[in-house]
Amino acid sequence: MKKKTPVQMTDDLARFIKETREDVALPHESLYVDLLEQWKVLSRYQLEFADAQSKKLYNAYWNSMTRWYEVFDKEREDLLEPAAMTSLDLVDFYSGLISDLMDHVISLVPSYPHNNVIKLTDFRVLLSNELQKITQLNLGMQGPIDFAMIMDYWKLMGDAFDKEVS
Repeated sequence: MKKKTPVQMTDDLARFIKETREDVALPHESLYVDLLEQWKVLSRYQLEFADAQSKKLYNAYWNSMTRWYEVFDKEREDLLEPAAMTSLDLVDFYSGLISDLMDHVISLVPSYPHNNVIKLTDFRVLLSNELQKITQLNLGMQGPIDFAMIMDYWKLMGDAFDKEVS
């Protein structure tokens, strides 16, 4: 598969959501809807005005999302197949794993010094805000494959940030 740009991945995810009627989900009920909102914001970022740290963070983020998109593209036919979690213990287990991955990724996003003026071209602030939004995803509404895709999202981003940012 030819590598897609962030805008192409965003457009494809939007088509998937529309075709599968996933767009009827309420906020934070669907990984795909929440991720689309994140990608819409982050794909508009103007890299040519970014400082070195923002460029590094931007590239790490989109490299991880490209890898996530490749998994998504392979699995797209099965993503919305209804399937129940086999036990509440499994839901709790996956929720705990996701929470740990989430905390790790968020801890890797460099904080902005509070005594400085925040530049509109700083990707750290934009990414941090968007990651906080996606932490609101309702894990109790997710099926088995959704849990796998959510874990991939946080795991792939954590791997990229570990390698490129920290």
